[in-house]
Amino acid sequence: TMPHTLRSLQLTDEEEAALGMLTGFDLDLARQITQTSNRIRGLFTQIHPPLERLLGPRLDYDAILEVLAAWPTPA
Repeated sequence: TMPHTLRSLQLTDEEEAALGMLTGFDLDLARQITQTSNRIRGLFTQIHPPLERLLGPRLDYDAILEVLAAWPTPA
C-alpha cells in the first residue's frame, strides 16, 4: 500500500547463500514438525480413535505434548 517506502537491496553472494541456508533450515524444521505430528496422529488413530479426535487438533499446544511425554501409554 506504500510502494514509496520500499527500497531495493543489493546482496552479496555470501549473504544470499547464508539466507538460502537459513530458509532451508526453517523448511526442514517445519517438515519435521509436520511429519512428527502426523505420526502421532496416526498412532492415536490406531490405538484410540476418540483420543485422536480429542487431541489431534491440539497437538500444537505445548501442554498437550508435555502430557504425552509424561504419560505416553494408555496404562
